[in-house]
Amino acid sequence: MRARLLMAAGIALGLVAHAPLRAQAAPPPPPVEIKDLPILGLAQVSVTVSDLAKARAFYGDVLGFAEAFTLKDKAGAIRSVYFKVNDDQYIELLPVAKVELIRQARLVVQASDVRKLRDIYVGQGLVPGAITTGADGNPMFRIVAPNGTPLDFMEYAKGSRQSRLMGKLLGTNRVSTRLLHAGTMVRDEPTKAFFRSLGWGRLLPGPRGDYIETPASDRNLETKNPPLDPENPATQPQYTREVYGAVYHFALEIDDMHAARETLKRRGGFDDMRLRTAVGNNRHWLIHLFDGDGSRVELMSRDTVPADIPAFSVMPPGPPAPPILATTRGVYPWP
Repeated sequence: MRARLLMAAGIALGLVAHAPLRAQAAPPPPPVEIKDLPILGLAQVSVTVSDLAKARAFYGDVLGFAEAFTLKDKAGAIRSVYFKVNDDQYIELLPVAKVELIRQARLVVQASDVRKLRDIYVGQGLVPGAITTGADGNPMFRIVAPNGTPLDFMEYAKGSRQSRLMGKLLGTNRVSTRLLHAGTMVRDEPTKAFFRSLGWGRLLPGPRGDYIETPASDRNLETKNPPLDPENPATQPQYTREVYGAVYHFALEIDDMHAARETLKRRGGFDDMRLRTAVGNNRHWLIHLFDGDGSRVELMSRDTVPADIPAFSVMPPGPPAPPILATTRGVYPWP
C-alpha cells in the first residue's frame, strides 16, 4: 500500500517518484469520442462533514460563499446545505455522524438536455439510472463509477431551488467565482475505461472548460510542516487518510492570488505556512486548504506564471514581491 501510494502519479504540485527505466507500456486508448454531448460543465461537488457549524464557517465565512438553501428530511433534520459559487455551480455539504476515508459524496455534471444525454449513454452501453426529480427540483440520473463515485447528470429546471436563485447571492465576499475542476481517485483499469467511455477528454464538453481530474494519488497533504513520512508505520493511517482527502478535492479559480491569500489569512487566522502559495507543475500559482474533515480545496490562479519562474517557486509572505525561486526540482525554497 505504501509503495503504491508513493509511486502513483501526483497532480499539480505532486512529487512523482522515479522508477527504473523499463520498456514503455502501450499508451492508454483515447477517450471514446461522442459528438454533441449536451453537457455544459461541472455543476456541483458534494462533501460529507462531521461538524456542520464548523463547515459552514469554513465555506461561508472563510471562502465567502453565500449559503443558498438547505434540504431537510421528513423528520425536519438537515440533509444537506448548499453554498453558491455562481448561477451554475454549487458546493453541497452533507452532515454525517462520522466521515469516512472518502469524504466526497458525489460529483454533479450540468446537462442542457438530461433526457437526450441519458439516451446517448444508453446507446453507448452504459447503464444510467432512471431520470428522477431531485429534492432540489431538478431532473437527474446517476451513473456510479467502478471506483464508487456517484456521477449525477442534472438539468436545471424552471422552479428548482437553483433556478429561483438566478442572479442572486453573488456577493463580493466570494474568494472565487468559478468551480474549475474536481478530482476522483482512479487506480484501476475498469475505472479508467469507464471515464474514457463518457465521451470527453480532459475537459468536459460545453463552453466553460471545467474538468474532472482522475489522479491515482496526491502529495499535497494537510500536514505540511514537517511533511508526513509515507514509510513511517506510526503515521501510515494518517498519511493514507490525507492522501485520500487530497485526491478527492475540488479547485476554485482565482483572479488575484496574492489578494486571495491575504483575504484567507485575515478571515481564517491561517499562518503563512498553511497558505503557502507556490507554482505548480501546471504553471499556475496554487494554495491548498483543507476543511475541518480534511477535504482539500485547491485555489488555482487563472493565469499561468512566466516561463522563467520554475515550479515549486514560492510567493513570499507579506506585500507583493518577486517570487522566491526554486533551485531544486521538488523542493520548496521556503520555509
